[in-house]
Amino acid sequence: MSKEHLTKLWGWLAVACVIFVAASIVSLQGGTEFVGRLLGEKGGTPIANPAGIGYFGAIVGGGLFLIASIPFLLHVRRHGERWHSRIPVVWLEGLDTAAWEGKAFQLCVLLLLVCAPAVGIVRCMEVAEVGDICEQDTTNFYKGEETNLFAAPAAKQGKRMRLRKAGSGNAACTEGVELFLRTWTPIFFYVVPSIGLVIMALAVLLLFAPSNPSTPVTAGGAVSAAEDVT
Repeated sequence: MSKEHLTKLWGWLAVACVIFVAASIVSLQGGTEFVGRLLGEKGGTPIANPAGIGYFGAIVGGGLFLIASIPFLLHVRRHGERWHSRIPVVWLEGLDTAAWEGKAFQLCVLLLLVCAPAVGIVRCMEVAEVGDICEQDTTNFYKGEETNLFAAPAAKQGKRMRLRKAGSGNAACTEGVELFLRTWTPIFFYVVPSIGLVIMALAVLLLFAPSNPSTPVTAGGAVSAAEDVT
């Protein structure tokens, strides 16, 4: 892919990730007119299941973050000699990133499209982890502090496992978001977001790595064969 392709691809994916993660965080803070409504919440009412919002916030946001991290890493490795020119220039085509205002813009882009969603995904995971788990239409209840989603409790009676608000106690297990299969939950909830975070962290480190040396000159003084000879 060309520089322009990587820039556009990262820009769209990163914006989609930011919007979804930001909506999830806003819903967790009480703005249930956003993602909360997709899970049955009503605007202006207390959140009935923040763990469920965090669960899907981490899964969907983490998936988008992973996909977005790949073109970002490729751009960082292939283009630019300084950190500000290695960050894809989104929205402002032709920006002089070497100028102070260009550097400031690129720093804001890094904070908004890389750091902010990363923090938001981790926060969603924290909220989801404290939620209680129960097996629908049974008396199998598990408190959040006694379980983790990397090894979620197995269904003892073959019913659906649901993630509920922390402190739900032994209330009838008829509400809450349905967990993925026990083998899929750790993959989508932990592995996918973690890979995205690792790739993005590597890309950020490479932003400040020394640039590749110029093409060496041969012993006879001729330029490398990579150059076209006219």
